[in-house]
Amino acid sequence: MKFKIMADTPPAASLAELEAALDAMVQERYNQAESDEEADAQALQAQDGEYLQTRIRCLEALLNAANNEVEWIGPAARSTPGQALRRIKALCGRFPDLYSAMAVVAATHPTVSREMLAMAIKQFRRDTESLSKEDVMGLLVSIVNGGSQGFEAVLRTRKNSERKTASLPWGKDTD
Repeated sequence: MKFKIMADTPPAASLAELEAALDAMVQERYNQAESDEEADAQALQAQDGEYLQTRIRCLEALLNAANNEVEWIGPAARSTPGQALRRIKALCGRFPDLYSAMAVVAATHPTVSREMLAMAIKQFRRDTESLSKEDVMGLLVSIVNGGSQGFEAVLRTRKNSERKTASLPWGKDTD
């Protein structure tokens, strides 16, 4: 059986709308399928353009949503202070040790000043109560600079040095 090529869903449909349309098509046309893959295969065999186009748009919307989830980390991304505070709070709560929390906050918010990051971290981490804002700023600077300096040092030694082969005496034949 052949189906029409154009989907009834509008081109700018949301992911939820696309998934609902896809579910309705599966229930109507491929209700015997035991998995999404099986429904896709049946639709391909039936040359069901409407289903396949909706499936493709659904997958594109999923990919787009995944890209948007991390878009805020990008170097050119700008966010409001409220958005940054919510993310910093979540990161501070997610990492149990101070170093990891501060490293992740610094890495994911490079455009936010160290002073603002320090105030936010102090607000959301109990283990910084005894530290001043300047102390927390110093810790942030040490994490960022130490991490980048260490990275650069290892990179320099790896790029400019020859690889030495390890001498493994137990790997030699003793005949």
